[in-house]
Amino acid sequence: MVQLDGSNRIVLPLDLRRAAGVPRGQKLKASATPGRIVLEMEPASQGKVVKRGKLKLWTGKVPATPVAEAVEAARHYER
Repeated sequence: MVQLDGSNRIVLPLDLRRAAGVPRGQKLKASATPGRIVLEMEPASQGKVVKRGKLKLWTGKVPATPVAEAVEAARHYER
């Protein structure tokens, strides 16, 4: 169980963060519906595509996009 502190803040316990794969300092997106609060990790978009020989590599953290969706988007990429 998670409680609000005196300033109405929520601290997520370490075991809960580990189970969800949330690293320390990660920004979370919060949304609410009646009786429910949902926290989602913001996708990591810091990085760039670099060319190594004939390959193109992503230098940042792996995005939260499913692999099949990312491959399909890359196939149809236009400048």
